Amino acid sequence: MDDAASAADIAALGRTIRRCTAVLVLTIGIHLLAITPGESDWGLALVTLAGFYLFASLTSVDGEGAETDGEETDDEPGEASRVRSDPGG
Repeated sequence: MDDAASAADIAALGRTIRRCTAVLVLTIGIHLLAITPGESDWGLALVTLAGFYLFASLTSVDGEGAETDGEETDDEPGEASRVRSDPGG
């Protein structure tokens, strides 16, 4: 097991943190809409921007990020599919 994080893992973590932040902003915006009806437009602005960001981040497909964590590439087989090279043992 390799302890070093790959670039794909780091990118996935960054994406997850941005999406979680957008969900928190969306929740705060909905709360602001509920407690200040008609007084302030900040809640509506937060809900709109966070909602658009979440929609865009969930529907966009990157060429590099299209592969899920469970899929393996043909270049690098997983641990289970590797064959021992030495016959002894």
